[in-house]
Amino acid sequence: MGIYLVDIGPDSWAQDEITSGIRSLLDRALVERGLRPYPGPPHEVPPAESFEEKIAPVMDGFAELCARHGAEELLDAALFVPVLFDGLITLPIGNAYDDEHTRVFSSHRLRDAVVPMAAEIGLPADLPRGALALSNSIDDPVTFYVAVYRQAAEHSLRHDCPIGYI
Repeated sequence: MGIYLVDIGPDSWAQDEITSGIRSLLDRALVERGLRPYPGPPHEVPPAESFEEKIAPVMDGFAELCARHGAEELLDAALFVPVLFDGLITLPIGNAYDDEHTRVFSSHRLRDAVVPMAAEIGLPADLPRGALALSNSIDDPVTFYVAVYRQAAEHSLRHDCPIGYI
């Protein structure tokens, strides 16, 4: 049991009942910011390359690290999309993380926010990949969250796919 941060494939993005509502609201919010709608992931990520991490450790130390780096907004996000925009987009639809709102953060900005945090804690460049690879290999909560968010951002941008909580 717990909350998982996972990549969202094209079928789920296009057909899932909840994601469909998020998708249309996100597209509207992007257009209001003068951006194009996000078309969704172009292809299914091969199972061996999928992203899935169980989010369970206490986040206090990571939240303090985010505060020192001015990156508190990423803590409120439930969805990361490979579209460059400032701030959070708050959508009036629930998700697995919040019953009332879905807060969306740019994967580009997530990657940029995590870089100085990774440098501060000395996070190695090469970490294990694959489903639950970080959950099964990193014990320190701060290191775990920096690694998870860095790999989530990189995965989202590499595969042009959203990452969200389920």
